[in-house]
Amino acid sequence: IQNLTTDGKIIQIQRPCDKKRVLYFYDHTTDIEIDGEFVKQWRSISVDGLDTQKIEDYLDKQGIRSMQDQGIRRVAVPKRKKASVNRKKKAPKDNEHLADVLEDYDEKGAKVER
Repeated sequence: IQNLTTDGKIIQIQRPCDKKRVLYFYDHTTDIEIDGEFVKQWRSISVDGLDTQKIEDYLDKQGIRSMQDQGIRRVAVPKRKKASVNRKKKAPKDNEHLADVLEDYDEKGAKVER
């Protein structure tokens, strides 16, 4: 792991919650060269004291459109309600194969003859 980290092939980060190390593959195919002047200007701009609306107003004044509504919109699909099913309650059935063994009793406990 140390060799891969020093070679720049993986990135090693320690999680603050449990101090475990997390390893990420560092894909060098995405590396791009950025002009030093651009980086200097980027770092010179401070937006700490500005809220989102003020930043959008400033960009509009400069003729730059906001990217706020440019993303792919996901339309929330309403969930379908399940149709309620009216099921008839089935009465208990006698077990036909046990007809000679089963016995009926009335509420008072007396045996009822069939």
